[in-house]
Amino acid sequence: MKLKTTTLFLLTATLLNAGFFSHDKEYYLSHPDDAKAKFESCKQEFVEALKEKDKDKIKDIQADSECRDAESAYKQHKRELYRAKRELEKQQRAKEMAKKKKAYEKEYQAKLEVFKQSDFKSFMALKKECQYFSGAKLFGKDYSPKAAKCKAWKELQKDKEQKELTTLLSKYPDEKLLEYKNQVCKNALYGDLTCDFARKAYEERTKQIVDYYVSHKDKLKQDFNECQHKIDKLNKSSKYQESQKVKDSYKCFMAAQGAMKFRIYGYFQPMK
Repeated sequence: MKLKTTTLFLLTATLLNAGFFSHDKEYYLSHPDDAKAKFESCKQEFVEALKEKDKDKIKDIQADSECRDAESAYKQHKRELYRAKRELEKQQRAKEMAKKKKAYEKEYQAKLEVFKQSDFKSFMALKKECQYFSGAKLFGKDYSPKAAKCKAWKELQKDKEQKELTTLLSKYPDEKLLEYKNQVCKNALYGDLTCDFARKAYEERTKQIVDYYVSHKDKLKQDFNECQHKIDKLNKSSKYQESQKVKDSYKCFMAAQGAMKFRIYGYFQPMK
């Protein structure tokens, strides 16, 4: 009995080695190493047949279902490995992105609190760095510390600037604001922060007064004609320098700005 079993085993092994038993695609799908070996074996035989120009052998290999099944299973397995690799990379990128976003949000909140407490001059020192920083990258959004910092800066910029203008308008009433502007801008270089906001505050003050004159034309008429009378009197006396000083005075400058809303340009005639 033992002899028969041994003989049967040897016979089966011999048949397998001789290629009398073939495998289908289902087998190769579950045995990817065998699929690869069979595919490469068939490929090598095909190459040799081409070299020998053995048309019959070429046809036989092309018609061999096991070769086709092994090739199909092998390539399917490669695709599955590729997809698995891509999925793993995707998950890793997602984890890295989540980590970057968390750090970005933490940095953003921290800078927001710092900037809220900082004085205007210190805050505006970051203008050059952050004003035109978009926070966008070629592929996706920038989650760098600089992006978080500049996002916080931009979020507070408008409010900080408005508060500074409000402070200047409150601190320097009427012509005091003009005096302050002339003082800080006298030797200021282009882009000087203090001078720029003094000018903006003065522009805002001018707009406020002009709007008031437009709504109160009688008051505009009174102030304008008072200036016109002084200027006309000085011009008639050939006191042109003094006349120009009156024109440039705070009150007469504002009255002239208001008068332009009614298409009156200059102190040539009284306002009717």
